[in-house]
Amino acid sequence: MELCGEHFRINVDPSKGQGCFYEVLAKTHESMMTLLSYHCKILVVQFSFNPCENLPTNAPISRLVAVIKRRLCRRYKFARLVTGWVRETAGTGFPHYHVVLMLDGNKVNRQGGVMELVKEILESRGYPAPHFTTKTHMISRSDHSAFAKAFYHLSYLAKVNTKGSRPKCTNDYSFSRLQLKEPIITTHNDRTSC
Repeated sequence: MELCGEHFRINVDPSKGQGCFYEVLAKTHESMMTLLSYHCKILVVQFSFNPCENLPTNAPISRLVAVIKRRLCRRYKFARLVTGWVRETAGTGFPHYHVVLMLDGNKVNRQGGVMELVKEILESRGYPAPHFTTKTHMISRSDHSAFAKAFYHLSYLAKVNTKGSRPKCTNDYSFSRLQLKEPIITTHNDRTSC
């Protein structure tokens, strides 16, 4: 798949009839690039969350992610971070969510504290504990390989399968809105550090 003039592998197999939503891939790429325009490295963390109830709208997840964002900013003294989620519906008919957090890698370099805080927030509201993936990604601004690996991992969130079973006025995904600070110009051979 091509985005902004570069080719990226994505985690779907068209030969098996698998597809993906371009809009989710584009927002994922844009979010990573935008946060890297502010910070020389970012940490990408992803978890899934099953509210175990039928949610006709995404208002509860939007409120929950807003609380997570506010608390993470307070704990780690972030000026900004990027959040995103996708809604999926499996066999139960109840939605579940995949959430991605993109954080300033200069202030947090592991997901342990992030996991604890997210778990505390969810459990204090009567929700089951989230499931964090073991894969986190630390991406330096000039490291195209790390960027591509993280993008490949997150591209799974764009899969068509399990999406679309939602009320008419409910979205399948949402990402933070953050303006690009300045264009990032890197090449594959650029290895400047933070």
